[in-house]
Amino acid sequence: MRLTTISVFNKMDRESLIELERGSVVVEPRDGATIFAQGDPADGVYGILGGDGHVRIGAVDRRGKALMVEVFRTGAIFGEIGSIDGGTRTASAIAEGRVELVRIQIPAFLWAVSHCAALGEALCGLMAQRLRRTFELFQDATFEPLEVRLARQVLYLAVHDGRTTPAGIRLTHRFRQADLADLLGATTRSIITILNGWRSAEIVIYDTDRAILTVCDLAALRGIIDTEH
Repeated sequence: MRLTTISVFNKMDRESLIELERGSVVVEPRDGATIFAQGDPADGVYGILGGDGHVRIGAVDRRGKALMVEVFRTGAIFGEIGSIDGGTRTASAIAEGRVELVRIQIPAFLWAVSHCAALGEALCGLMAQRLRRTFELFQDATFEPLEVRLARQVLYLAVHDGRTTPAGIRLTHRFRQADLADLLGATTRSIITILNGWRSAEIVIYDTDRAILTVCDLAALRGIIDTEH
């Protein structure tokens, strides 16, 4: 049962997993494909079964300015909000790189939630975790200067999805300067200015051509955050 590779499903009983799999289909979107767009009606819950890519969650305003809310990889689910409350999609989901997804039909998902306590408990924990992160992002956007916000997000990415190398902790996936700007709803120019300062201070190494960011000095990055408090 491949659904067990997705964290919220791995403690479900066998019967519930079988019913869930009956109501699901595997999809492999091409790189850059829109899985769903903000405002679309919900068509199911998605889980990431595998692949070396990721799913980018975010939004674009009428002027074309982008905001990246989160990046999900193997083992994560997304699209659960609209599937639970019957509303439209709160953000857009874009496939970046190679990802293998499972789309679970809403009736099957809601049946599993109502019949399997382990799934309900896992979902509550997941949504509480995501709500905390959303509140932190909102609070930072309101009160913190851009450098602190960038430091916090780079630290989050390094700790949650970084690889240890001789030079430091390298972010697993590529992040162009424009991607980092989208993560904060900022301009690319302002991100370039901050990264140049960090490179001069030997806090990070940023390979512009390959869009690879390596954190050389975690303590200095934390110091940027702590200095403002």
